[in-house]
Amino acid sequence: MSLIEAVIYNFSGLSTDEKPLTAAGNPMPNGSRFREVDTGKTYHFNTSDKRWYETLRNAQFIAGAAPIVDIRALEVLEQMAVSLKKIEYHLMLASDADLLKEEI
Repeated sequence: MSLIEAVIYNFSGLSTDEKPLTAAGNPMPNGSRFREVDTGKTYHFNTSDKRWYETLRNAQFIAGAAPIVDIRALEVLEQMAVSLKKIEYHLMLASDADLLKEEI
């Protein structure tokens, strides 16, 4: 397998917008991303069939290649959400003593 270094493009738009097939007048690089701001869905471009595929949370395989997903960033985001929920709970109790006793 040979590796080719390329620039990927990040696009954002509405779900009703047509996803581009070229970037700056050149063919779309493999792995380029399109994020629908109204639905939160992310798509990655596959050059072998010139199609955009939705990137799934569990990074399912598409056309023999795994789409690019930053799993570590998603894990960190989930940890932050849990920490914020704990903080929200402690603030709801309105007790400084509980904040000191509990690990956040």
